[in-house]
Amino acid sequence: MTCFRQIKGAYKRQKGFASRRVALVMLMVSALIFAAIVASTALRASPPTTAAVTPLSIPTLIDSRTQNGLIVIDIKEGEHEFYPGVKSKTSGYNGGYLGPTIKMYKGESTAIAFTNHLDEPTNIHGHGLHVVGKIDGGPQNKILPGDTWNVTIPVVQQASTNWYHPHLKGSTAKQVHSGLAGFYLIEDEHSLSLGLPNTYGVDDIPLVIQDRNFVDGKMTPYPANDMPEDLREGTLVVNGTINPYTMVPQSFVRLRLLNGSNARSYEFYLEGDQPFYKIATEGGLLASPVELTSLKMAPGERNDIVVDMSAVENQRVLARLLPMNYSGFNAALVPFSESQSVLELRVDSSLEALASALPKQLNTITPYLEKDVQVERIFELDDMSINGQQMDMNVINHESKLGQLEKWTINSGRHPFHMHGTSFLILSMNGNPPAPEDQGWKDTIYPNGEAEILLKFEYEAPEQWPYMYHCHILEHEDMGMMGQFTVVK
Repeated sequence: MTCFRQIKGAYKRQKGFASRRVALVMLMVSALIFAAIVASTALRASPPTTAAVTPLSIPTLIDSRTQNGLIVIDIKEGEHEFYPGVKSKTSGYNGGYLGPTIKMYKGESTAIAFTNHLDEPTNIHGHGLHVVGKIDGGPQNKILPGDTWNVTIPVVQQASTNWYHPHLKGSTAKQVHSGLAGFYLIEDEHSLSLGLPNTYGVDDIPLVIQDRNFVDGKMTPYPANDMPEDLREGTLVVNGTINPYTMVPQSFVRLRLLNGSNARSYEFYLEGDQPFYKIATEGGLLASPVELTSLKMAPGERNDIVVDMSAVENQRVLARLLPMNYSGFNAALVPFSESQSVLELRVDSSLEALASALPKQLNTITPYLEKDVQVERIFELDDMSINGQQMDMNVINHESKLGQLEKWTINSGRHPFHMHGTSFLILSMNGNPPAPEDQGWKDTIYPNGEAEILLKFEYEAPEQWPYMYHCHILEHEDMGMMGQFTVVK
């Protein structure tokens, strides 16, 4: 066998058999190593077989329409049993871990008093709420130990699944990890008229999915003096329970999925790759249900899905624990990622069958038009900074105008992007139109490349109380991967 190489413009013959043989051997070895990796990963990726023995913990519901007076929330340290009989030190709202679900209604106002019983400052960010900067709960809005933050939330947005959590620079990751998170659910007359599953805790079930490590059944505390770059742990925890089950009626069941993890992304699916229906993104209902067999979610994202339990006795919701970056080469490994059980749905025939059909039309979404864009902005997320800058509490990074349509281009590798104060529509994802299941109102996005979004702001955020944009990997925002902006007339 003869090959050629060029030297100073001339071709010289050389015997290449030995070098080609070495290359072939190296290729075969690489292929064998790759096959071994895939095979071992595939074994880990097999769905878990351990039967669910723990009933799912359902957060207490506080309905603003039936609440007698002010909603009082105590922020405090506590204990929680992730494993029976073993207590871990945690924090919670009105309890040892997580907090109550607060249901609010469009066109009404909800008054809440948050009292800080911790030995350190905290605050409350209403993630997904369309409110003025003063009550948005950014890092400027501290609640000192012993103080109470009284807030009245005017609900102006459509039905949607939102949440509340701390947002103080430098302590967000630790405080959320300790258990400080809860749901804000918004309903409106339209959503209540559709016949969707909406009996709380029965066929309408909120699920905050997190990952934690345990030693002898105790939750591993957040690293005290050495913040990790992003905390990705090994055991799924759902509403504070591990490998839970819940009893449901023999009808459609709505699951409100919240990725409340510090850094980990997931791909949710049903055992046997059975279909389910996505009906809502973060900011509200989709135009119509979209049938899927899997759904990826980055930290901070919420999606409402509906599972048809009318013809089965049980069904398991599973989650693949995705690699740090699941684009490019890593995307091929996603099907082999480790899977864990999120929740086993078990039919209880004594429960009344409720929703038995889904409307063909859920919502009317009037799209923004690119031709109407007045301002374009670019956000480059890299090296714990955005546009080459880290968060400075004394710097306003840009000013937006009330009602002005803007186009934001987000260049992001492994960083989910979230902004406060509004919801957006996706114009493109990596040069392509958004998939049908993403053609709804959102406030958090993981482009795995480049995304173009269209948005406008309807509420003021002055310099004293600006809105934020940031990576929603909590360690990254604590390290300064945030910016702040005002919205003025």
